[in-house]
Amino acid sequence: MTSTLSLAERLGSLDDEALGGLIRARGLGRSRAEDFFDLADALLDPPSVQHALAPLPRPVLAALAAVVDAGGAATADETAERLSSWGADAHKTAIRACLDHLASAFLAEWAGEEIVLYPGVAARFTAWADAAGLSGSGLAASGRPAALTAVPDTDRRFVDRLAAERAFVAAGAVAELVYELGREPARELQKGGFALPDTRRIASALGIEPESVSTVHWFAHRCGLIARDGAVWLPTDAGEGWASAATSERWRRLAATWLESVPADIRPLLAERANGAWGDALRSYARWRYPAADVSLDRRVNEVEARAEFLGITASTAPSSAGVALLERGADAAAELMRAAFPIEVDRVYVQQDLSIVAPGPLTPALDARLRTLADVEGRGLAASFRVSPSSLHRAIAAGETAQSLREFLGSVSLTGVPQPVAYLIEEAASRYGRVRVRSGESWVVVHSTDAQLLSTIAVDQSLAALGLRPTETKTELVSRFPLDVVYWALVDAHYPVVAEDAGGRQLRVRRRIGHPEQRDDADPARLLVQRLRSAERADGTADASAWLHRQLESAVRSHTAVTVTVALPDGSEHDYTLEPTGLGGGRLRGKDRASDIERTLPVASIRAVRVP
Repeated sequence: MTSTLSLAERLGSLDDEALGGLIRARGLGRSRAEDFFDLADALLDPPSVQHALAPLPRPVLAALAAVVDAGGAATADETAERLSSWGADAHKTAIRACLDHLASAFLAEWAGEEIVLYPGVAARFTAWADAAGLSGSGLAASGRPAALTAVPDTDRRFVDRLAAERAFVAAGAVAELVYELGREPARELQKGGFALPDTRRIASALGIEPESVSTVHWFAHRCGLIARDGAVWLPTDAGEGWASAATSERWRRLAATWLESVPADIRPLLAERANGAWGDALRSYARWRYPAADVSLDRRVNEVEARAEFLGITASTAPSSAGVALLERGADAAAELMRAAFPIEVDRVYVQQDLSIVAPGPLTPALDARLRTLADVEGRGLAASFRVSPSSLHRAIAAGETAQSLREFLGSVSLTGVPQPVAYLIEEAASRYGRVRVRSGESWVVVHSTDAQLLSTIAVDQSLAALGLRPTETKTELVSRFPLDVVYWALVDAHYPVVAEDAGGRQLRVRRRIGHPEQRDDADPARLLVQRLRSAERADGTADASAWLHRQLESAVRSHTAVTVTVALPDGSEHDYTLEPTGLGGGRLRGKDRASDIERTLPVASIRAVRVP
């Protein structure tokens, strides 16, 4: 017979990882449980039991119905026999797996060859089944929705073309988000997501609808390409490297992230339906397979599908060839198929007299990344365009370029050579670079220049008003209370030829702020609860151990559960008694001794251990 006592003992035997996982799965992270008895009680509360029923597939619920019908305990053979009488195709191996599932969900435990339900599970299951209008025979009967129609080869070719277009655009959109946040961070709303002005700005930069920004943000965040720093979102070091990777590699990582994010109860549905259209049929199948699930099931399926559509895993609800490969063979196999379907990328551009750079097709990511360091993006999409300007060249020189390296790079990728106006602008930018310098002082960041007129212009520039720049007594410098990197990038964005330097006058390379992937939350409620439970678990003779033993005895008396108690005898030896406890009080345990069939009264102070036989 199971009881709160046997459940508490089983919980105490789990390692911390398994215990934390169970607590999270049942939504008990905020529980006030102080010991394993409290946790066992919480697990057997009707809402918690219903929480455990929700992700159980139909065959497991049918097996549970059979055990309930048998009085709460049954062998695998008895369960199979009852399911067969209800019309189910009951194989013993499959039935055993279903019963193991119940045990792993902590709704039951094995007692020899029998699976035995924990107290309250049968009542909660019966109440749910009655409310849902489902009987054991109804759960056991097939009633399985018809298999989804396979996507014909002709339609598959159309699906693959559309999916490849979406995949290519998706990879580019996520990369564009990384670049855009590097140019200008986005503010985080208190309720989550980007602030509305930033959402609109990002949607315009990415060439997508504002409602699609959240999907791009989700992928970038889950992949660790962007991170929140305080109240703003920034690219990470990993994001910058990813944006320069080949498009197929970009997509592979996004696809792997999507696959990892699919909830455990939904993933088998997708694998079973990999070759048929999803949509309404998939949602209907999900509701059939998980009849105890709440309304969130549809929402979760919809989220998975929407992200699959965005990424080209599906197109018009039909899985693409790459999507099928992803589900059946993994991200590497899927990326190979998608790479072959992507448009051909170019590694040459037209550098023109008007200082523009035009791509004759989709650029390789590496070339696109390099061009962004020396030119401003003007047009995005399959045929991007850029414009060279003094400020963009200053930015490139600050990042380590020289006039010679810029000329050589443009000469190597240009189909039209390096036009004279571009070459002249490079030389002029190199010569002007460093006319404004910033360094950290003792209490202020100092901005200085040998060009007094230029310094005066900076002092009255309204775009820099937020820096609070003010002249020193010598009138040859400006000072600001903001950090050096803030002042430096404000001057760069205002198109001044600025250099950052240390106290010795040596040039510094200043990077825009980089976000860092969020670390595991140290305040994880489940982890803190596990720590609290472990602190209450003592086996060294302390008061905590006595309290634990007393809780075991109380639970055994309350549930009429037979227990084996180890008692210390006056001569120093120990003896085990198996009792059916009848009372606990006055420091004594009373119960019927099974072996001798007599009533015994044992002093609690002499009891060293309690266990369920």
